[in-house]
Amino acid sequence: MDGGGGCESPDPGTGDVTTDVLADLQAGLLDDATAARVRRIVRTDPHAAQTLAGLDAVRRHLAELGADPDSAPAVPPAVLARIRAALRDVPRR
Repeated sequence: MDGGGGCESPDPGTGDVTTDVLADLQAGLLDDATAARVRRIVRTDPHAAQTLAGLDAVRRHLAELGADPDSAPAVPPAVLARIRAALRDVPRR
């Protein structure tokens, strides 16, 4: 996400994607059309592919660490769904 709180898109002139855009892709925050454009770029851009692979590795590592079940209750699925919907609805620049 950019500093303005909205999801960025690949630069239409260069097709470059930022790490923020790749993180948004990984998190499922991009609309379908933007996600498809980013995936096409990742397939042909070794740097973007490497960055996305790194983000995937971090996510896997964090999942392997697990969570202390005594530290806090699990977030209810309905709350997670509302948060995800709100993030998708953030106005874009």
